[in-house]
Amino acid sequence: MLLVGFALCGGGLRGAFELSAQLPASFADGPVTLSRESLEARELMPVATARLVNGRFSLRAEQGPGLFKLSVGDADISFVAADGQALRVTVGTEGSGLRVIGGADQELFAAYEAFRAESLARLVFPVREAIAARQATGDLAGVASLTEKEVAAYREHRRELNEFTVAKLHGSAALYAASLRWDGDDRLEALAGAVRDFAGKFPEAEISRLMEERIARFRVTAIGAVAPELAGSSPEGETVSLKELRGRFVLVDFWASWCGPCRLENRGYGELYERHRAAGFEILAVSVDHDARGWKAAIAKDGATWRHIADLTGWKSPLAARYSVTALPASFLLDREGRIVAKDVRGKALAALVAEKLRAGR
Repeated sequence: MLLVGFALCGGGLRGAFELSAQLPASFADGPVTLSRESLEARELMPVATARLVNGRFSLRAEQGPGLFKLSVGDADISFVAADGQALRVTVGTEGSGLRVIGGADQELFAAYEAFRAESLARLVFPVREAIAARQATGDLAGVASLTEKEVAAYREHRRELNEFTVAKLHGSAALYAASLRWDGDDRLEALAGAVRDFAGKFPEAEISRLMEERIARFRVTAIGAVAPELAGSSPEGETVSLKELRGRFVLVDFWASWCGPCRLENRGYGELYERHRAAGFEILAVSVDHDARGWKAAIAKDGATWRHIADLTGWKSPLAARYSVTALPASFLLDREGRIVAKDVRGKALAALVAEKLRAGR
């Protein structure tokens, strides 16, 4: 059995964990790759390799705690691990796919993933199924109404994940895996406390720094904070920046051409924009698309005549990361001084709020 292991370059002390497997004959002999997952960069960094021979491999990863992905042939699985843990790779309950067991951190991550799936199935999927049924009958009014419910259901889903994090994941590397879906407007101090406790336990761990930075980003996009600067290319190739709009009420809207709820929001924005633009209302739409053609086609089809920017890097976009946006649609209403006065307000509530702010002049 060939075994090769190598560590990422970088400063700080690193712990280690061990990973071994005995898989059925259906898994052909071949390369095994272990990668560290970066939620911020949406990238994988290989950290160790081995070779599967007769269904077996073992490796030692000289890594600190974190989120990892194991690839064995065409199969892969994400898992978490921390210093000194020994984990085993098996197959799923139905004899296909991979499963990683052992280690308290991985057990918590598996419990989190099971809860996340249950929460989605209970809160979000039924609304999505109802939307699909309305779309099949051409009931656009029904689709619009249900889409508002879908957005609300997904927000409740994320808040449930926050509650699970606060209640169950203290001290565990599973915190980092869960951080991708945190809602920074709910239980922020409790989340910050969990991160602070973890960082105290693992002060030199890379994920301690990354989670502390995520909490800091949540704070700079809190209600009352001055919104971070944004700048990007327009569909015409010109640079457009948020600072150019200071002195106006601005809705910063994160969206994508493939996001159904976002496209429905565009319909309402059109009327709102035309009604209030002369009084000092502006929309800056920030796309997380990666395809320029799809982005531009959606703008034209929706009649979205307001300002648009994108860097066309998809979810890797630093524009979305700056505002801790990990789900769509997401929006931030700014006053004339550039301070955030509301988040994720939609439909009639948004129209009423914009009219109120413009009347008050602040």
